[in-house]
Amino acid sequence: MDSQTDFGLLNTQTDPRFGDRKYGRLGTVAKNGCGMIALYNVERAANDQTRFEPYYEARKPIKTNLFGLLGTRPSTIAKNLRKKQFEVERIRIRDAASTPLYDAVIVLYWHFFGAHYVAGIGRGDGTYTLYNEYQKPFPLKLDVYIGELKKRKMHPYRIWGVRFPKKEDK
Repeated sequence: MDSQTDFGLLNTQTDPRFGDRKYGRLGTVAKNGCGMIALYNVERAANDQTRFEPYYEARKPIKTNLFGLLGTRPSTIAKNLRKKQFEVERIRIRDAASTPLYDAVIVLYWHFFGAHYVAGIGRGDGTYTLYNEYQKPFPLKLDVYIGELKKRKMHPYRIWGVRFPKKEDK
């Protein structure tokens, strides 16, 4: 693997390798690209061959709000994943403690200054390693994370449970 082109799972949208790139006509990945980073992380976790550069170049179908200044439209999250054969289900916030295990989750929450998407990659034990939220990727149960958001005066808005595409038998 070439470290110049393979970034792996991304824990920050402000990475200097790609943070200043355009997202939408008026936004940048660093300021408004959390939705794109969450989608990329889910796809990367499902397929270790997914690379950021071609993903970024093909991001045009990801619709943004206000030309990218307000980030990714929530309505496009499931749509983009389903196009790539992922199974996507909406999770009610109040049901976060009793959801089945997913391969990944994407959480959208809002706060006084805007909104933010976080991808959680399933660990198979009921916890999800959260990316683009903490200084380092951090595992938490979904309901614990939702409770933590509420304590920090963040307001969970939408959660998607994601199942990776089934690998074809060889």
